[in-house]
Amino acid sequence: MDKQKLNAVLFAMEEKGIPQMIISDPAVIFYLTGAWIRPGERLLVLYLNKNGSHRLLVNDLFRQTKDLGVEIQYYNDTQDGVEILSRFMDHAAPVAVDKNWPARFLLRLQELNAAGCYVNSSAIVDGVRQIKTPDEQERMRVASKLNDEVMKKLVGALSEDHTELELKDLLLKFY
Repeated sequence: MDKQKLNAVLFAMEEKGIPQMIISDPAVIFYLTGAWIRPGERLLVLYLNKNGSHRLLVNDLFRQTKDLGVEIQYYNDTQDGVEILSRFMDHAAPVAVDKNWPARFLLRLQELNAAGCYVNSSAIVDGVRQIKTPDEQERMRVASKLNDEVMKKLVGALSEDHTELELKDLLLKFY
């Protein structure tokens, strides 16, 4: 896991009085771990706890081949992934849950009385992601320059006889 980003999230959690958090958005999980996992309808959760006992719950179908810097808990389709998640949680403490977690998982977690209360974590994570590191700022500058160059090429190649599909193909070629 990216320690700097993780620490920023943990600090923001502490400021808000949130001892544990469930992150399910694959983009945020990628932001923190560097692993892009597309679980489809299956459960995918990065569980963060202020005491440092973080876990990534991933279906067996999406085995990870590199060290992500977090303990990975695999489960299969015959197991109740939400129940497995609840085993790690402090059932008396509040938990922050992101806005993207499907209701079928949240409702199951509530049935298990896995937390003292449930709050929206998206403001915490979104706030941390808004602040870009110097490396991220440089990557954004480079991406913007490349995009400007491609747009110049595309504008130069425009003519009335191109269809939208041809322009799409040309754009992809330039990129």
